[in-house]
Amino acid sequence: PGIGKSTLLLQIAARVQASGRPVLYASGEESRDQVGLRAARIGGGAPDLPFLATSDIEDVLAAAAADPPALLCLDSIQTISADGEGIPGGVAQVRACAARAQQFAKRSGAAIVMVGHVTKDGGLAGPRTLEHVVDVVLHFDGRRSAEFRLLRSTKNRFGSADEVAAFRMTPAGLEAVSDPAGLFLEDRPAGAS
Repeated sequence: PGIGKSTLLLQIAARVQASGRPVLYASGEESRDQVGLRAARIGGGAPDLPFLATSDIEDVLAAAAADPPALLCLDSIQTISADGEGIPGGVAQVRACAARAQQFAKRSGAAIVMVGHVTKDGGLAGPRTLEHVVDVVLHFDGRRSAEFRLLRSTKNRFGSADEVAAFRMTPAGLEAVSDPAGLFLEDRPAGAS
């Protein structure tokens, strides 16, 4: 949450819902009040998102089956658990929850966005098999104190990878930067090529 991945997920979910498609946002990491404060700050329909605070994958899937969403958001996969599959955040838990989410997506046709944590060296925390379960892997990078964030595609079954998008963190949430190349040229000395 420190670099804005939950903010980005809320903004995506709000846009999908605004287009008339149902959404379910489930968080095992933050409470309704915590997510509600962020949603109120960014506006854009985010405060009206159906929300479920749970760390149990079966609760998430039951709610999704009862009112099928076009988009199911899981924040984060390391905090969601499945009974009898090891400790939360462990290899067995992450693998089991991702597999259950994948099965739901295949049955229902819902798109699922799972937020995952990364290690200090930038690798996806948990099993590498998680990367094989998903269709797209996006890395959202930035410093907590910095204004800019980069979203990078490192895997995409449906198109090219190695794409980059730049965002600016504002009080109203993330805004796309129209000229990302300009970010790297701002501090360039005048007259430099």
